[in-house]
Amino acid sequence: MTLIYPSDCSFVLIEEFKDIMLPKEDARYQLVQKIVDHLISCNSDLPEVSKIEWTIHVVDRPLINAFVLPNGQVFVFTGMLDAVANNDQLAFILGHELAHAILEHMAEKASVTHFMDFLFLISLTMIWAICPMDSLAVVGQWVQSKLREFIFERPYSRTLEAEADKVGLELAAKACVDVRASSVFWKQMEVMETLGEQPRIPEWLSTHPSHENRAEHLDRLIPKALKLRDSCNCSELPSVDPRYIFELSVKHLLQTQRGRDGQAIAGELVPVQVDDRVPLVSAVTAI
Repeated sequence: MTLIYPSDCSFVLIEEFKDIMLPKEDARYQLVQKIVDHLISCNSDLPEVSKIEWTIHVVDRPLINAFVLPNGQVFVFTGMLDAVANNDQLAFILGHELAHAILEHMAEKASVTHFMDFLFLISLTMIWAICPMDSLAVVGQWVQSKLREFIFERPYSRTLEAEADKVGLELAAKACVDVRASSVFWKQMEVMETLGEQPRIPEWLSTHPSHENRAEHLDRLIPKALKLRDSCNCSELPSVDPRYIFELSVKHLLQTQRGRDGQAIAGELVPVQVDDRVPLVSAVTAI
């Protein structure tokens, strides 16, 4: 979901998306701006937050994606706005994006990558010194690049994503967001992926944790985040846990939408609505 670009490409991105940027008068833009402003206001005690001049760009494209530049340029695609179930989920996603910037993940990743490049260059030079053959050098360089990608770069990117989830959850908790909704978002994404019958990419091949592992990681962090939220004098949360509602919804789908062969019929995800007055609203409906 998250992509981190160098800060000097902000002009290129703005130019690329200029014809499909939502105007500031658009309700969707105003929603994103309102949530970001609230997150910043509630976390203004953090120097890393207050020192950045945050700028919002909402791109009218059906991609479930958002990313941040180190200089505070936040890009959100309308596909993400359609994918989230409520403002709590959106606030967590935006908190995650802010976390990437305040943790300076781009600079950190670049620094470590340069160091790894240096180590691999030394090893490649040693290979060339032992056996000075062009073909061997080419093969050695290819093998090293793949080893670096799958043993270091992708696991390291997944670690940064998990760290941004943790800090983003804390930012959302201080903003009195229902942090329980954070794991529900990734559970929704897991259901969408399953019902979409698309081949799954193994986590070790991805730069991001799997949806399932991401949800489990957040569930482990939520109790601490709830305590942080309580310490900020936030209003009481609804008694109905959105995770419980989602679990019941999925069970209901699996029980009622089975064909004669016992296989679940594909469905599509519908935003979860959490309301004390409504005990259960199905999160998934059959096509």
